Amino acid sequence: MIIPRFVRKMLAVFRGAVSPVFICLSVTLGFWFGLIPGWSGIHTALVIVVLVLNIHTGLFLLSAGLGKALCFAAAPVLYHIGVGVQSYLSPLLKLLASIPIVGITDFNRYSVAGALVIGPVIGIVAGLLLARSVIGFRRMLLKLEEGSEKFKKWYSNRWVRILDRLLIGRRTKDAKALFTAKTKVIRKAGAVLAALVLVVFAIAATSLKNSTIKNYAVATMTRANGAEVNLDSLGLSVLTGAVSATGMQVTDPENPQNNQVSVQKVAADASVYNLLVGRLVMENVEISDVKFNQKRATLGKLVETETEQEPTVFDPCDFKIEVGDIQKLETYFESAKTVKAWLQRVRKWFPKSKDDKAAPPPKELPQKYLDYLEASAVVPALPRIMAKRALLDNVEIPSKLFGNSQILLTNISDSARTAKLPVTFKIKSYDTPASMSLTFDYAAKGQALPVSGAFEGFDLSKVQSSLSGSTGLTFESGIASGTLTGQVTNETIDLTIRVAIRGMKAKAHGDGVLGLGSKTTSDVFDVLENLDTTMRVVGPVTEPRLVFDVKGLTENFKEALVEAGKQRLADEIDKRIGKELDKTLRDKVPNEIKDVLKKPEGLIKGLGGLLGGKKDKKQKEK
Repeated sequence: MIIPRFVRKMLAVFRGAVSPVFICLSVTLGFWFGLIPGWSGIHTALVIVVLVLNIHTGLFLLSAGLGKALCFAAAPVLYHIGVGVQSYLSPLLKLLASIPIVGITDFNRYSVAGALVIGPVIGIVAGLLLARSVIGFRRMLLKLEEGSEKFKKWYSNRWVRILDRLLIGRRTKDAKALFTAKTKVIRKAGAVLAALVLVVFAIAATSLKNSTIKNYAVATMTRANGAEVNLDSLGLSVLTGAVSATGMQVTDPENPQNNQVSVQKVAADASVYNLLVGRLVMENVEISDVKFNQKRATLGKLVETETEQEPTVFDPCDFKIEVGDIQKLETYFESAKTVKAWLQRVRKWFPKSKDDKAAPPPKELPQKYLDYLEASAVVPALPRIMAKRALLDNVEIPSKLFGNSQILLTNISDSARTAKLPVTFKIKSYDTPASMSLTFDYAAKGQALPVSGAFEGFDLSKVQSSLSGSTGLTFESGIASGTLTGQVTNETIDLTIRVAIRGMKAKAHGDGVLGLGSKTTSDVFDVLENLDTTMRVVGPVTEPRLVFDVKGLTENFKEALVEAGKQRLADEIDKRIGKELDKTLRDKVPNEIKDVLKKPEGLIKGLGGLLGGKKDKKQKEK
């Protein structure tokens, strides 16, 4: 009664029935719990362990309090230990992140990673010291009871026992029981209470709207976009795996007054296991009411990014380019600036040219004392948000080439490099025959990211609006299809595009192409309806170049010029023969015979090689 109850329980440990093993375990779990900053999944897991096992609650709470005080006092130490853990024990962090409930922990924080390792070490040392002290006290008590008659006589007095019970509390029947008593490992009442904790945890997670997961999703998308991303609501259920989101707005970094894209509603089914490890992995995502380039109600905030690096010097030899017409994208495309801005934003998702096995320190060292507890590693974390299959139907794309389209995405995540799954992008237009598919193979080994894809049904007359006026050509018709292969890193890009054009009609202007002049180029494209060629996109990601197969194009153009010359000669002969027939025959023969005589194509073909025509099969065999 005089001594506080909490203190009496602590003193009772020395002469109670608590096993030294559980004394050590209680202190270890307490320090581990207290040293880890904040509250996370691992704290919940430790509480469940304490409830289920016959852990001494008083010792656990006392150790947790001491551990929390040590956490604040030794924040810089935890930070520096965490840097080493992130660098050399990353597999351990990945293993812990895969355990349900424990995985709902931000292991990227240096202080958390450091406390995760140092907490049990300090706890075990303190627990062993306390257990040794308890064992020493119990041996001394046993020696007094068995070897001292005066102590036995004094302790046999009733008033001594009553005072002992009031001041300190219950004890074992005799000192021998301190060493022979069996301790129950599982606490039945605690197991029931732990089950209730899990139920409460599930209910709390089910009602997580506008809270932790939403804030993490918004922060992740904002960093990836480089500008503010808004989300009205995000709801999920740990019990059913249902996920829903409404009112997503993605700010355009180049024009913060507008949204790049806005989505009214998203519905999906999520994996329950992944929700229990702190990841949102959605199987089938349905997205509705997608709009582009809409005005925002408020100005979107931009995210501070690293200073853009100067483009590296472009050296064709680095890409093994032997023959080619190398030009910047601006020469051919009106939207080149937009394309390069997009490449600048997505380059962070491409692998580095040189892998860094050790985790780099944060961009800036902590400036304030408590910042040591919040600093996080900048290495790619395990993917926390992923859509295995996302379908966007009836999407109005601001492009004449596609228009109303269907878009299918697979394995989209906030960390594709660590997910190690191929990411695909497929788009099919409802308004035109255009379709395109791209695959980024993050599952491939190596430093560069393999890229492959195909396209078909590209109407050149609709592509014309995106071409620069300096291309020297105006496409009137034609359908393009082809494939692309190559690889990218966060520094360089090298893609080979093979194009097949059928039914092409084009007019030249300006200087034409390949220095042929406007008239000669027009003559070529009057005849050249089908074209197969190869081009490459190479160079730094921030300043790519377009390379044409000049040698192949020149051969195609020469053949087209020969055909154009033959056609022109045939037309000229046709014209002259027609005049002579009209002059000589006049009304002497029927018009039907005269029209046949005016078409000398058969005669010209019969001349064979005299006009450079193609030899027939029999001539070739000879």
